[in-house]
Amino acid sequence: MTDGSPAKAAVTGLVSGPQTGTVRVPVLPLAGAVAVAVAVAALTSRAAALRD
Repeated sequence: MTDGSPAKAAVTGLVSGPQTGTVRVPVLPLAGAVAVAVAVAALTSRAAALRD
């Protein structure tokens, strides 16, 4: 699903999940978010170490 907003996709998933009995896990966006979080944590840790 590449069209529309992320909010629309989330609401569509919330509505269709109980109707169909399945839950779709967006693996690619989840992996991207984890990668960004790890990068931010590494940069923050490095900056804190250089500050001392």
